[in-house]
Amino acid sequence: MKKQKGLIIIMISIIITYISWAFIRPTRDIPAITQYSQLIAAIVMVFFCLVNFISTRHKFAEYMFNGLDKSYLYHKYLSIFSLILILIHNETIDIGKKLQRTSGIRMPKDPYAMYGSFSLYLFVALILIALLAKRLNYERWKVIHKFMIIPYSLGIYHYYGSSNYPTFSLDFFSIWMNLLNFIGIISAVYSIFIYEKKSFKYKYKVKSLRTVAIGTLEITGSALGKDLEYKPGQFAFLKVLNGESNFTSHPFTLSEAHKKGELQFTIKALGDHTKRLIETLKVGDKFSVSGPYGKFDFKRGANNQIWIAGGIGITPFRSFAQADVPKDFSIDFFYAYNSEDDAPYVEELQELTSTLNNVRLHLFNSKEKGFLTVKEISELITINAPIDVYFCGPKPMREGLMKQFKNSSINVSNFHYEHFQFK
Repeated sequence: MKKQKGLIIIMISIIITYISWAFIRPTRDIPAITQYSQLIAAIVMVFFCLVNFISTRHKFAEYMFNGLDKSYLYHKYLSIFSLILILIHNETIDIGKKLQRTSGIRMPKDPYAMYGSFSLYLFVALILIALLAKRLNYERWKVIHKFMIIPYSLGIYHYYGSSNYPTFSLDFFSIWMNLLNFIGIISAVYSIFIYEKKSFKYKYKVKSLRTVAIGTLEITGSALGKDLEYKPGQFAFLKVLNGESNFTSHPFTLSEAHKKGELQFTIKALGDHTKRLIETLKVGDKFSVSGPYGKFDFKRGANNQIWIAGGIGITPFRSFAQADVPKDFSIDFFYAYNSEDDAPYVEELQELTSTLNNVRLHLFNSKEKGFLTVKEISELITINAPIDVYFCGPKPMREGLMKQFKNSSINVSNFHYEHFQFK
């Protein structure tokens, strides 16, 4: 049920919109197709209310969609479905107008119609750019995303000007739509103009920097005020506004179990921005943090578990191992990496797990052993009971292992991972 919570919320919102629309009459005679076209437009407003609310990264949005990472998947697909529905609305409205003309029905002038057209064209352009711009880095994608408020505002204006249904009455449909539009507008304004200023309320100073693998930097900060409290496996958004090390917000897993007054990220140079951060950040520099986020928590899973880390995906598992692992848990921990020089925390994890009787560490150097497979995993575990798998690593590795688990004799009850695709 938790996994489907977001879908249930969306379906309930659509049902409420449909039922409230069904019990209200249009303000003038219009064809049935025009009525349904305006219902489609109302559903689009529902979708964009949810899209804008997700963009606020509010804790309630994370709760609604069972994790911030999953909420952004809904954000993506709600945007795509909205575009499709806008196109359907545009076509069906035109059909309705033609039916009214051929029936000799006099139509009042609609000076707001052009705003709907402008909104449509801008939505199409921006959503297509966003979908085709996957190769753009995260920061450039965020800039494109901010422009969405323009067609959204035009669409809201068009809705209130062109609707053939009462928009400011005491009917439930009117109240419902006004509430959704209010939430959508406030959410859009907050996410674009206020979030970056207000959400990064935790301030830190770089206490130490340590290179833990090739192109991988461990950043430890000491709190300059209120300390961020988080659970092992969670992530936060990091922002550095410090001259040469200027780095706008980006999500990273917190790589150390919580310590009072301290916070740690371990970052691998995977793009221009992270590479520049690693090259320019200095001890004494200040950074700010927003969070924590994430539902990647092994303590919520079955007692029998398999942990799989790929490369820099070791970070949440390191904090798992540093925290208290309940004695009734049995865990096989697989760490796959490209080479010894590209494997942070190997020695530390060996020492740490040697003191944990219920956590067994299995190291896989792909340069020596090849890629980790489920066949190799099955040869090293002896548990027949249902097992929860926790994975953090590259997407191709995850998808390959998921397919292999489905075809294996291992009784996997749940495969847990976070998407980390915020665009």
